[in-house]
Amino acid sequence: MSLLKALLLVTLASVFTPVATAASVDIGGISIDDSVAIYNNTLRLNGAGLAGGAKTPHYVVNVYARAPFSNLDELLKTPGPKRLVVTAVRDLDTGGIVKLFTRGVNDAATKGDIAKLVPGLGNLENIFRANKVIRKGEVMTMDWVPITGLVIYIGGKVQGAPFKEPEFFRGAMSIWMGDAPMDAPLRDALLGRAGTPPPSGR
Repeated sequence: MSLLKALLLVTLASVFTPVATAASVDIGGISIDDSVAIYNNTLRLNGAGLAGGAKTPHYVVNVYARAPFSNLDELLKTPGPKRLVVTAVRDLDTGGIVKLFTRGVNDAATKGDIAKLVPGLGNLENIFRANKVIRKGEVMTMDWVPITGLVIYIGGKVQGAPFKEPEFFRGAMSIWMGDAPMDAPLRDALLGRAGTPPPSGR
């Protein structure tokens, strides 16, 4: 075989070799990847679930981190970025989310911290005043980026300014994984206790 033919075969093999893709699970008709690559980190799916159950589904939530976690404190201590994704399976009124978000922020703050959180709470109010409803099929993403803070996307667009204070990230995550979540079975699924099979390594 000539050198030219050999090089051609190698080139063709590299072109047609299948590329490995992330596996996914399906919940409520929503396909969820078992890993995501963000901010130069690969995050693994910790859990996912359907709010409201199969009979009255509202939205799907899935959460990612660099290492497995089984409670909210473990998530907060996990180094690196984290991501929580909410996908509406019907039009979603954000009023309940805002109330729990605000309560979670206040619960996470000490009395001395409240004053510094006021601008962020105003930012939060403005975001959800402009997004009172998340439409069916629309996605809200909450990313914690260590240098930047909590960044909220709705429909793929950044909403407001980042929330630098960690109380906002705890408040956001407590909506679904705190002691008084919106949906207890969903919390268990997100924490890997039920529903979605845990990621490899757990």
